[in-house]
Amino acid sequence: MCNNLSPRIDDPAALAAKRTTILADLRTHRWQDPEHRVVFEALTRLPGREASELREQLPAQATRMGFPDVDWEKYFAATTDDSAIETLVAELLTTSREANL
Repeated sequence: MCNNLSPRIDDPAALAAKRTTILADLRTHRWQDPEHRVVFEALTRLPGREASELREQLPAQATRMGFPDVDWEKYFAATTDDSAIETLVAELLTTSREANL
């Protein structure tokens, strides 16, 4: 989420819309790791930001929320698989639904 979601999409508005959709899909997920929940909440409080802005602003947002000790390097690591985020979101949502059965 903190990198451009797809190198094939060079339109900032399209990337922001994709990020918004992903965050909306994840609203129902029960975060098992408190740090993951904090990162998600910080992302939702910074709508419409480009990836570079998110990398700059997320640490400060998490600190304002009372969580200054997030390991941001693991969230900012680049990936070459542009479908990875969609795959991870699908897996998280499937796991959440199965846990609620």
